[in-house]
Amino acid sequence: MVPTKIVCIGWNYRSHVKELESELPKEPTVFLKPPSCLISDGDDIVIPAGVTNVQHEVELAVIFGRRCKGVTEEEALSFVSHVAVFNDVSARDMQTEARRAGNTWDLSKGMDTFGPMSDPVPADGIRDLQNLELVLTVNGEVRQRGNTRNMIFPVAHLVAYVSRFMTMEPGDILITGTPEGVSEIRPGDVVRAEIEGVGSVTNRVVGI
Repeated sequence: MVPTKIVCIGWNYRSHVKELESELPKEPTVFLKPPSCLISDGDDIVIPAGVTNVQHEVELAVIFGRRCKGVTEEEALSFVSHVAVFNDVSARDMQTEARRAGNTWDLSKGMDTFGPMSDPVPADGIRDLQNLELVLTVNGEVRQRGNTRNMIFPVAHLVAYVSRFMTMEPGDILITGTPEGVSEIRPGDVVRAEIEGVGSVTNRVVGI
């Protein structure tokens, strides 16, 4: 099922906010990635010519099984049917410049192939979404390691918050933020993002 939208949460781990020298958000920071960014395990992450300082971000993705609008935190997770591993690939220099200019992040986040995602697995097989270990390696070297218990805003809060403003349709994806350790990836690198009990997605980086 092709999602109508990918809703993303920025700055949802204190450690990541600190490494980007940003202020802690008082409410979730929301941006969008187009469905055209999605790729699967084994596909290439393609860096367009002239794009510099492309970075990885391992994240937990939740996928909606039914229409979700205006729900409470208590019922929020009942609308989530599947979960997956997501790598929110980002052109960091472009994003930083956009922030300085007061512009949106859409282009820096939404390029083709900038959304590697693992095969979704049923959410009811995951005991606790707020206690999952996230790991990302580049060429076998650990670059990111974190746990969803360290989110500023937990998954249920994010689902309820987003549903106040947007109707999440079946198949739509919500990605929930990344822990510390983001770093540059370059052509030739092999990037593997993994979440315990959820799966993994591995991609080679190429340039054009």
